[in-house]
Amino acid sequence: MKPLFTLLLCLCYLMSFGQFKVADSLENVIKNYNWIDTTFVNLRQSYTAKKMLQTPSDSSWLSYNLKTLSLAEELDYEKGKLLASNNVGVVYHYFLSDPLTALDYYQKAYTISETDSLFKRYQFALLTNIGLIHYEQEDFDKALPIFKKLLTFPQRKSNTLSNIGNIFGLRQQTDSATYYFKASIIEAERIGDVLQIVNVKSNLGLVQAQGGQLNEGLENTSTSLQMLDSLNLEILRVPVYINAAEVYMHSNDLEKAESYARVSLNAVKSLNNLYTETKSLQTLAKIQEKKGDYHEALENFKAYTILNDSLINTDRKVEISRKEIQYEADKKEALALADAERQRTIKNASILGGSGIILVSLFAFVLYRRKQKADMDKKEAQFKATVADVELKVLRAQMNPHFIFNSLNSIGDYILRNDSQAASDYLGKFAMLMRMTLENSDKKEITLAEDTALLNTYLTIEQKRFENAFNFEIQVDDDLDIDEVLLPPMLLQPFVENSIIHGLSTMEKGGKIEITFESQNNQLVCSVDDNGVGRTSTKASTRMVGKSSKGITITQNRIDVLNRTKNTNGSVRIIDKDTGTKVIVTLPLQLA
Repeated sequence: MKPLFTLLLCLCYLMSFGQFKVADSLENVIKNYNWIDTTFVNLRQSYTAKKMLQTPSDSSWLSYNLKTLSLAEELDYEKGKLLASNNVGVVYHYFLSDPLTALDYYQKAYTISETDSLFKRYQFALLTNIGLIHYEQEDFDKALPIFKKLLTFPQRKSNTLSNIGNIFGLRQQTDSATYYFKASIIEAERIGDVLQIVNVKSNLGLVQAQGGQLNEGLENTSTSLQMLDSLNLEILRVPVYINAAEVYMHSNDLEKAESYARVSLNAVKSLNNLYTETKSLQTLAKIQEKKGDYHEALENFKAYTILNDSLINTDRKVEISRKEIQYEADKKEALALADAERQRTIKNASILGGSGIILVSLFAFVLYRRKQKADMDKKEAQFKATVADVELKVLRAQMNPHFIFNSLNSIGDYILRNDSQAASDYLGKFAMLMRMTLENSDKKEITLAEDTALLNTYLTIEQKRFENAFNFEIQVDDDLDIDEVLLPPMLLQPFVENSIIHGLSTMEKGGKIEITFESQNNQLVCSVDDNGVGRTSTKASTRMVGKSSKGITITQNRIDVLNRTKNTNGSVRIIDKDTGTKVIVTLPLQLA
């Protein structure tokens, strides 16, 4: 009996745990997106990558990815066509058990990947999928060279090593299989890929049990099962259970083996993956035969044989080979046509060139001057971009000392007015604030989560300094994902500081600052609203009207520079209310 060595799908490298929230956020963005453009196609691709393999039983994935492919073709968007073709292939391959149709889409995507060097990084996933088709058809002589070629790609090296180990395991070359599985585990542990660790430990346990190393096999199987349950890795439960059933059968713990085999068979039927279902039936039949339950073993073996024949047969292998031969023939024909067209073009150009050499000479000087001017324009544009970037860095460099200077003054005032324990607590919070500030100081953008955390820490410190003379509230619109939205670091802090120092510092109690982040017309709208004395009052006029805040001036300059470098329309508005002041900062909505 040939065992099942579990395979991680090629798109698993796009997954990460805890992505449902991000996927749901993307789904909302897609629903509210009103244009059909490449960004819309990219959003659909990102949503697919984050959620498709987490919900393989969802029957709508085929139509969803075909729609994405259709949109990419209408826009003639090559990257979109490549990724969508691969995703359609994945649905046919892994969700619908139709490797023949899947191969057509994989080959279409691979052809696009060869047209641009920027697309080469996608060849890893495509070659992995094509290799897995041969693997599932047990055509290991074709699968093994593909997987070994994939070792030249740096990404997902652990996955490639484990696939090679699977082939050696199925060939019953235990030493080679063990070597590649252990190398795969080392690589997975290096990058912290727990999904791959669980997968490969399960495979390693099986090959060790088959090779006579039963204790080591039981240990790795037990570790794999424990990690599976503790991390709730449902995507691996079926294949890991099948392997566990095999290992426990080798150890003659037939009751436990049958239990794992039955659970895997019941679960796999909902996934509609016929390849894995055949292995579940095969394993269960073997265990029942060993227990003496010959009637049930015969029934499950018949079901296995029928299903396996539908998946792995000579006609299907011939058809797969025919498709590959046709793909190579079409590729050679296209190259031949392109070469013939190139030769024809050269010939025509030579004829025209001979008769028009005088004309070319007359235009040569004009073309030279145009090129010279274009080079000068390009250098000038690069110089302006460099100057703008330097200006932005200088402004940010001014921002950080200004902020630290004001914060240290606040600490000095507080220490003079309070006991040492309170001062120590205040210094601890200030140290936390400084760490956050310094971590973000060399970043052009930070997430909204990081920015709100910094503002919250700063406001808590100032609230303590002014003995709770004011309260504050930070609100983020439900449409915004704080882990996805990006904005320049410490953009609102000077306005918050002004609200406290110039608007609320003279109030004994009842002060309030409201900070909000909203999404409006694909823009991020940030506001700082206080109920202080306002800019036009007698107490504030000499500080705010006659003498502009240095922090606010720097912030306005930062936005001006960002507008020039990124061609955006960010703005700052200061509104004088009857009681207090409101500042509104508008930026283009940018997602990570």
